[in-house]
Amino acid sequence: MTEARLFKVKSPLARQLHEPGGRMVRDLERQADAALETHRDDAMAMVGGTLILLEELCAEAPDGAGPRVYELASSIVDLAGFFDTGPLFEAAYSLCDIADRMIQADNWHWPSIQVHAQALRLILAGGCRTGRTSDALLAGLRSIAQSR
Repeated sequence: MTEARLFKVKSPLARQLHEPGGRMVRDLERQADAALETHRDDAMAMVGGTLILLEELCAEAPDGAGPRVYELASSIVDLAGFFDTGPLFEAAYSLCDIADRMIQADNWHWPSIQVHAQALRLILAGGCRTGRTSDALLAGLRSIAQSR
């Protein structure tokens, strides 16, 4: 019986990882954040467009629109999650949560959705900044979510 022989093969990538130089992770992260920030205005415009669709849906208040409300809210969460949007992300997440619970319970309540849409509009108009106004809006949304 012959003995197994081991061969150590060093890939080009492994060699490059051991060479000095390159970029620091924090520098790459800073560059990535700066590149992403160039898309902020477009993303916020898309959030505004999605809010218009949500407001139109609230005005119509059709039966069985729960999944569409959730879809629109999750679209806002997706976009807001890429940027520092603080209260906007939290309000959109709250809308997703409440819409999901209403769908599961088959107990739809349009005024709760409308209040969320209005809060999202105010937060977006305020530049997604955290402050007393956004804190009060989020506190109100939390109380609505707890009551549903």
